[in-house]
Amino acid sequence: MILLKTKMPYLFLLPGILLVLAFNFIPFIDTLILSFKNAKLIVPEETFAGFANYKAILTHSRFWYSLFITLSFVFVSISLEAVLGVCLGLMMSQPSPVSNFLRILILIPWTIPTVVTARMWQWMFDYNLGIINYLFQNLGINQMNWLGKPFLAFFSIIIADVWKTAPFVAIIVLAGLSAIPQEIYKASVVDGANAWQRFRFITLPLLLPVLGVAILFRAIDALRIFDLVYVLTGGGPGGSTETLSVYAYKLFFYKGDFGQGAATSVIILLLVAGFGYFYTKKSFSANTVKQ
Repeated sequence: MILLKTKMPYLFLLPGILLVLAFNFIPFIDTLILSFKNAKLIVPEETFAGFANYKAILTHSRFWYSLFITLSFVFVSISLEAVLGVCLGLMMSQPSPVSNFLRILILIPWTIPTVVTARMWQWMFDYNLGIINYLFQNLGINQMNWLGKPFLAFFSIIIADVWKTAPFVAIIVLAGLSAIPQEIYKASVVDGANAWQRFRFITLPLLLPVLGVAILFRAIDALRIFDLVYVLTGGGPGGSTETLSVYAYKLFFYKGDFGQGAATSVIILLLVAGFGYFYTKKSFSANTVKQ
């Protein structure tokens, strides 16, 4: 009976473990094996290729350009989401009659499916029928080809991503703000600290661990972004918005090179895992030093 009680938690975890193995680990092993094969749509037989797929990918300029686009997107998007998320979190934390309504309103972009978000922004960015150019025209500003110019297209996917995911950061920030003891603020007011000093020396330092978690989640998601970019721009124009995931997709389904597509997918996984490892290790070391 005692042995059954000690093993019971593992029995409850068994269905979840099996699901993880079925939908994550097994496909990963299959993709890893495929990355070492010469598997193409036009070639019926798969042959062992060793590291040839990885060599072909890592020596191709298009891969490095896609990596540059991905890292640039992650840096700019996460920076804007962190700043906007903190601002929205501070707004929602203030006691007011409309605070609950504001929380619901801010959450709406996060609840909309990504494909729907991409289509919505695609319509708004449209050169002829988009509402953004319509407003610009009424204000006497020249219309912009948002999705037809490389820089504007890159900026457009950042706008759409920040609009959708900044509420996620704001909710995490709000949770962190609610955990800060109010006695600290009351004592700082007695000591004569103004609003900026309270934010600079109390709110921000105590909020950094929570904000770090939000940035980690968002960076992992942004490094492998696909659906928003593919639906909104398709990676264009001229590859100016082609992230690594879009590049891998095109290798699979446009070029028909399953081996190189799988190799790119493995590289993306290693990139995300490496970032997560070093980020958490650095964050843990920083918190240990502070303590």
